[in-house]
Amino acid sequence: MLFVGVTAISPAAGADQVAILSTEDSDEDGDRNGAHHVEPGEEFTIDLTLYAEGGHGDDGVVALAVIAQYHPDYLEVTDIERGPWLEQGDTTDITTEQTLAHDEGIATLEQWREPAAGGATGMDTVATVTVAVAPDAPDGETTLEFGETNIELESDWPVPVVGGSTPIVIGDGGAELESFEHDESAAESGLGDGPSDDESQSGGETDTDTDTDTDTTTDEEETGFVSGLASNGLALVPAVAVGVGLILLCALLAVRLRDQPSSPRPVEHSAWEGNAF
Repeated sequence: MLFVGVTAISPAAGADQVAILSTEDSDEDGDRNGAHHVEPGEEFTIDLTLYAEGGHGDDGVVALAVIAQYHPDYLEVTDIERGPWLEQGDTTDITTEQTLAHDEGIATLEQWREPAAGGATGMDTVATVTVAVAPDAPDGETTLEFGETNIELESDWPVPVVGGSTPIVIGDGGAELESFEHDESAAESGLGDGPSDDESQSGGETDTDTDTDTDTTTDEEETGFVSGLASNGLALVPAVAVGVGLILLCALLAVRLRDQPSSPRPVEHSAWEGNAF
């Protein structure tokens, strides 16, 4: 009997590591559980820290969109300023675009490197968020979410994002306040496409602002999706072909063994044969 082992093959992910978001209260009003204690009518700031090591080889982060989501009856994000995170790596220009859509409870800060110049990796502050508490906000607990933040590598592969949920305790706290259903389309971002002339504004209170920080640039340009596919997907073709060939060989051997006729049994002669009277 012939035994042939076949190894399962799965596509390699574009990024080996996930990106981790964490928050720190710039005004030192946070507690050990990560909750921020505020009062109605108060304004406070939160530093958003990002840890990301990129993808395979030198595939660094070239664009990201920090997306803050909240309940507009209790909180309002009034400003998002970029931190130094995307400046890591080779020197280049950093362009930002801020969109505040308070009616939808969403604020977005897009950042991208022009040119990509290998991208950025590491840990640092990616944004500082200014938040105002509604003057008539009730006591209770709500959240400021950053989990929908988008991160893109130089190879165009997305990076999974974890963390970023920040509890906000208003007044004396107590029960968890009502959640808010966000419009997913309002959180979409172009990630490096820049502002467009016909960009739609959602809600009655949307503000968009674009800014470019000028530094010395390098000549390296951003790699497209095709190169990412070539380095991650097409490399699997030879291994898959070998696996399929082994499976076909096993099937052929099984058919041949099944169809082969069995050898005839030898005829045993009785001691009486040949001694007939």
